[in-house]
Amino acid sequence: MENNKLKVKDLVNIGIFSALYMVISMIVMIPVGIAPILWLIWPGIAGLFGGAFFTLLMTKVPKQGAALILAIITGLLYFATGECTWVIIVTFAVAGILGEAARKVLGYKSFKGIALAGGFTAFGFIGSPLPMWLFQDAYMKSIEEMGMGVEYVEGLQSMISAGSFIGMLAVAFVGGLIGTLVGRLMLKKHFEKAGITLNKREDSIHIFLFSIYRVHHRLTVIDTHRRFHCCDINGIDLKRQA
Repeated sequence: MENNKLKVKDLVNIGIFSALYMVISMIVMIPVGIAPILWLIWPGIAGLFGGAFFTLLMTKVPKQGAALILAIITGLLYFATGECTWVIIVTFAVAGILGEAARKVLGYKSFKGIALAGGFTAFGFIGSPLPMWLFQDAYMKSIEEMGMGVEYVEGLQSMISAGSFIGMLAVAFVGGLIGTLVGRLMLKKHFEKAGITLNKREDSIHIFLFSIYRVHHRLTVIDTHRRFHCCDINGIDLKRQA
């Protein structure tokens, strides 16, 4: 039990990785102003890109409370920046509790526990778009005051439904889950050092998922270059086509 207690070094690591987890999620938040749908899938994107930092922290601090503290710090940082309402503190607190429950049941040095915790922790990001459902009128007014166009605001309003909310939860969880899988492949040496291993079946699944991610990324890049090239030749405005 003594070894499972958080030490000062552990708390420092949690603080550092919480900041990194939050910063990378803010960076991928930048494109959400392009289209309303991106705001709903942003929690999943944030969980995907933050997954490597989450995974590395869980390997460095395989102790009770690490995921919960990271979640709470992330929520507080978002609230402190003024980018989000108090709702994000609540969602990250709940997400952190779920993440800790998964780690406790499956084991703090079990990758299954880390993966599920990563998926649950990504739920915290829904605290940013969640006010769309909780305080619709006030939220839409604040979006307008931020300078977003009428079409953007109307687009957000049209997507508010029980189905879209469930979809947002699913995307957040899957994004966070895949983020930990990608992180595991990127940080294999850290896993071996921490004594966290996978059986052959689990390793094959992770490699398969990572391969799909790489193929999808390459196809996206190729398609973007193709569209740009065609637009350049035909003299078509890229923004108008998009």
